[in-house]
Amino acid sequence: MYQKIRLVALLICITQFVHAEGLVDSLNKVLARKDISLENRITTMGFLARAKCVTDIDGALRLEKEAMQLCRQLNKPATTAYIWSIMVLLDYYHHRDIPKACISADSALFYARQSHDKLALGIAWYRKAWSQNLQGNYKETVDFALEGLKNLEGTDGYTYEASLYYIIGGAYAEWRDKPQQEKYARLCLAAAEKCGDPDNLISANQAMGTYYHYSFQNNGTDRHLLDSTFYYYHRGIDVYKSAPDKVVFKSSVGVIALNVAGLYMQYKIGSYKDSVLPYLNFAIKTAHETKQAAVLGTCYGIMSDIEIENGHYAKAESLLLQGLSSLLIDGIDHTRNRLQLLEGLISLYEKTGNYQKALQYYKDYHKVYDGFFDAEKLKATKNLEEKYQSEKKEQAIKTLSQQNAMNRKMKYLYGFIGLLMVVAGVYIFRSYHFQLKASKQQKQLLQQEKEDADLLARLKQQEVKQLELEKQEAALTARVKEEETRRLLAEQKLLQEREDRLQKDLLAVNLQIEQKDELLQTIQKKIEESTDKSFVVNKINNIIDQNKKSDETFATNKADFDTIRPEFFQQLKEKSGDTLSRLDLKHCIYISLGLTNKEIAQRFGVAPKSILMARYRIKLKLGLGKDDDLDGFIRTLS
Repeated sequence: MYQKIRLVALLICITQFVHAEGLVDSLNKVLARKDISLENRITTMGFLARAKCVTDIDGALRLEKEAMQLCRQLNKPATTAYIWSIMVLLDYYHHRDIPKACISADSALFYARQSHDKLALGIAWYRKAWSQNLQGNYKETVDFALEGLKNLEGTDGYTYEASLYYIIGGAYAEWRDKPQQEKYARLCLAAAEKCGDPDNLISANQAMGTYYHYSFQNNGTDRHLLDSTFYYYHRGIDVYKSAPDKVVFKSSVGVIALNVAGLYMQYKIGSYKDSVLPYLNFAIKTAHETKQAAVLGTCYGIMSDIEIENGHYAKAESLLLQGLSSLLIDGIDHTRNRLQLLEGLISLYEKTGNYQKALQYYKDYHKVYDGFFDAEKLKATKNLEEKYQSEKKEQAIKTLSQQNAMNRKMKYLYGFIGLLMVVAGVYIFRSYHFQLKASKQQKQLLQQEKEDADLLARLKQQEVKQLELEKQEAALTARVKEEETRRLLAEQKLLQEREDRLQKDLLAVNLQIEQKDELLQTIQKKIEESTDKSFVVNKINNIIDQNKKSDETFATNKADFDTIRPEFFQQLKEKSGDTLSRLDLKHCIYISLGLTNKEIAQRFGVAPKSILMARYRIKLKLGLGKDDDLDGFIRTLS
């Protein structure tokens, strides 16, 4: 408890030093004080290393190593855990070393557990969730983040609460779960407003804007959603403009500015060209400062679209080439962005009639896409294989119902692989078609030197027809995919209905066998009690024995009811306090199968009035009220 109070107090103390001056300068002033304690010095060095991680990663690493050495002198696990949590961030920003960042996250959690400090544990779990989020492991991200939130309860660690809500909302956004995405985006904003940290406020407004952005894309007509998107995006940018020196992670602001520019460009809002450029320039500025190659490439791509609309093809070409070169500044493989820029160059050269250059860049595009497609296919196959192996091990300790669920999942996986193969086939077909078209265009270019202006006009008309054919092929491909999807869904629904019907048939047969067996036993008992031991009695006994033997095979299946509905009897016993008789339980099974009172009376061989009395007796044992529906209650049981 003492360590938790000290760490929160230090956070407040350092915040008070950050006024008009920048965060780095303020932290340096705190470190320059001679009266600062060893614990506060170490923690302040951690804050400073975090503040420098984007602009001066080498200096941040030197500070962090010095703080690590001082931690050995201090020997307080909570402080050591915090320094290791900062190291997770530095490991990622230094050469994007995600495996090393995961090891540092484990070290932070190790020391946090030794300290038994809730705030330290919350921070350590946040870094564990953050490292999993970098790898796209969204289930683990949410699990670790929820663990972090549990430990942060009552600690006033709103900065880390906001960060945890942010990454949980991002995971639900990937899963296309709009209600959960909105829930955690709003929680993120509430926590960010409590802590007042500019980075958290920017991220929270980005999360809210992204939620409304996705919602408007799905809706397309509700302008309120688009207005809300602009509102939260502008709030995030305003937070940055009000205190730019206090913001550590300016990359979020660049992404927000790029998103705003994209909205103006996509929906042609007002004089959109004049609105787009200021946001693009702002995004380019922050992207250069934070070395965001993907943001830079996208910005140059949008600017080239504007120049193409204005008819400035040479300037558009220069911007696309500049975008390609900007993708190299951070050493990360931005294949998707590169493909988009190459596609823009191909389209530009086709518009200007420079088919030779269009063919040249098409070859580059094809080469990059082949490598990207192979990598994506290998990654998808590897992920599917890992998931399959993990689920296969779990099946050894799971019940029959879980095995059935696994089989259904495997059908989906195999269907997904088949879909990937179909997509690959379509891509190969389109690539071959495009190669044929490019080859034909090159031959036409060679013939243009010998042909007159009339032949050139006919060639352009032919190209227009080819473009129309490509659009028709694309529409046909989309219809084929849609039909295939509907067929798969119909087959899935049919299989589910067939399985439900077979389960009910199996239950009905087992109950009939049990009723028949009880009837035969009753007849045999009556005969045995008779004093007449004549030949007829022996004959009847033989018939009964033969019938009982013929049902032995079916009787062995009686346990299948417990396998199909494992919790049915258990829930009835718990609800009634184990007061239901065997006849009561059989009556409940008939109700579960959907039989009417008249049909149940025929099965028991009694009057319908007796069934009504039995139902009243069962409701009393189950603790149900007079107005409660017994049939509805029975059917809600597992």
